[in-house]
Amino acid sequence: MSQYHGNKSFQSEFSDSEILHKVSEITSPQPQLCDCETQDDRLWEANPHIVWKAYADGWVTYLGQRWEDYTGVPAAAALGFGYLAQIHPEDRSRLLARSHPSKFPPQSYEIIFRLRTREGTYRWNVARGTPANPDSQEVLEWVGTYTDMDASQQTQVAPQAEPEFFPHQVPSEANFTAEKLCEARTARDRGRDLHAIDRFTNLVSKGVGNLGQLLQAIADATVEAIAGAEFCLVALLECDCSGLKLSAVGGTENFAGGQTPHLQNKLLWKAFATGESVLFRSESSDGLLPAAACAAAIESGESGRLGVLAIGNGKDSTALDAHTQQLLAVMGKQAAIAINSARGLEILKKQEQLLDLQNELLIRQQEELENQGRRIQQQKLQLLEAAKFKSQFLGIMSHELRTPMNSIIGFSQLLLRQHKQLLSAQQTEMVGRILHNGKNLLLLINDILDLSKIESGRTELKIEKFHLANLVMDVALEFGNQATDKNVAMSVSVCLQDQFIVNDKLRLRQILVNLVSNAVKFTHEGSIYIEVRELNCDRLIITVRDTGIGICEKDLPHIFDKFHQGDQSTTRQYPGTGLGLAISASLVKMIEGTITAESQPNKGSIFRMEFPRKIYPKKLIC
Repeated sequence: MSQYHGNKSFQSEFSDSEILHKVSEITSPQPQLCDCETQDDRLWEANPHIVWKAYADGWVTYLGQRWEDYTGVPAAAALGFGYLAQIHPEDRSRLLARSHPSKFPPQSYEIIFRLRTREGTYRWNVARGTPANPDSQEVLEWVGTYTDMDASQQTQVAPQAEPEFFPHQVPSEANFTAEKLCEARTARDRGRDLHAIDRFTNLVSKGVGNLGQLLQAIADATVEAIAGAEFCLVALLECDCSGLKLSAVGGTENFAGGQTPHLQNKLLWKAFATGESVLFRSESSDGLLPAAACAAAIESGESGRLGVLAIGNGKDSTALDAHTQQLLAVMGKQAAIAINSARGLEILKKQEQLLDLQNELLIRQQEELENQGRRIQQQKLQLLEAAKFKSQFLGIMSHELRTPMNSIIGFSQLLLRQHKQLLSAQQTEMVGRILHNGKNLLLLINDILDLSKIESGRTELKIEKFHLANLVMDVALEFGNQATDKNVAMSVSVCLQDQFIVNDKLRLRQILVNLVSNAVKFTHEGSIYIEVRELNCDRLIITVRDTGIGICEKDLPHIFDKFHQGDQSTTRQYPGTGLGLAISASLVKMIEGTITAESQPNKGSIFRMEFPRKIYPKKLIC
């Protein structure tokens, strides 16, 4: 016979010298019967009594047709322990207890109980049982009948007489004492089983450490808890489901010379494949196999079958019985729960270790980030201090340079006014060059000085009310001659309902001068257009548009950066420090405005400045 589990087939043929019993196997009468057996069945069907067969633990394997006629329940549904549903709840334990013999060799018994009829009422019946194997020292199967008693005893209230015997019979004192002794022994067996399971659970719980320690604790506890077990094997399924791996051995002290207990693999596979406990007895003792062995699956409803729990006795073939099978099956379920818990704890421990490592790594990263933050903050303070010193230096140097430069420009202008009397034409040209270059140098010095003041926060706005159109026209006229000399047209458009605004006139003029001077510098043909209009009643916009050389796309995002120029070489065509637009952007921000630029190479540029019509003193200090 082959048993199948998943995709694997387990061969489990036993030799003639081996007797195999399975606790939970439902055994029906053999399909191939001899003529004698067929005649017996016909006689049983004709019998007015309910004929039954059952194992020693009360598991019914056969019920005659009379059962269905009497109870209304099909016989197939009542096999196993299904018949107990028709037995009165108060009588079930007594009826099952009678299946366990109290004397050896076992004797026949009689007991009365209440059986539910097809009408739903309980009627008193007498159960008679006889061992099917009277010559054996152990009951393997009972054969008996259920018989309805007379009408005078058909009641659902228990009679006053002892219910273990017929009411119309008076039991002898000897029989009564034997009956009580049998019941006491059954109670002791159950108590011993509960004590064994409780002891097993306590021993296993004490051994919980890692999984290996737990498996060894299970093996040792099983040997200690089950009477007649000399050794115990714990075999778990391999991770790849390729086989069973021996994981722990208990009771090795019972074997001399360091011998290892040995069980047939097919016994272990039988228990694992079917999920049922298996009992094995060897009729010939060759010293290789134990005289008796029992195996049960380590199984739980949550995780399925995990492995096999097996016990054995080396010399006594009667040391293990069907009762041991039941007890071992319970311990297998308890072991599965413990193994699942241990595996869960191991997973949790690994996760905790991983979390600890991750936390340690995060702490280190956090410390490194904090150190980097402190270093960056320190560098920032150093840079701010250096920028402050730089601005102070530039401010001092610009002031020191501007003073003599103003003198040079003043003397040059004075000489040019009197050139007719004192200077020749060549001298007049040279003084003109001195004046022109002096003014350019003064513009550079003023830019550096303005930038240093802005960076150091020493720039203050002076608020006043002024005529915006006049300011724009003055700036346009200042650069009008330069535009005319380059043959570039310049036009101004002012569209304001109210020409007066409240702002810093000097800073606004400085911004316009920077924008218009750049337009004149970089435009060689075409036109320059200055437009002033209202966005709404509170905000204005000034646009400076030219048709000059334009700005390339890669330089446009940096156009308002300090010291940035499109041509950074010393031989560049257009002079300057690259501070004009940077200063303009800072000043626009001070007057609570914004400035943007659009440009295309060889097509010109557009600068737009938006700002409020009126600013307030509380926001004037940068």
